[in-house]
Amino acid sequence: MAFDMRLMSERFLIDGMLPEAGDAERLTALLGRPLRSYRDFANEIAAAAGTI
Repeated sequence: MAFDMRLMSERFLIDGMLPEAGDAERLTALLGRPLRSYRDFANEIAAAAGTI
């Protein structure tokens, strides 16, 4: 498992996580809401917890 994780990590560092055409639209349809950044998600969670 460690070997597989290393290979996956190396691939992410070399190529990044490039979406294919239509990925954002499919994910938006599955979620039923617009996509948001991790920063927006973290701020929303922190505000709900009363830490901001």
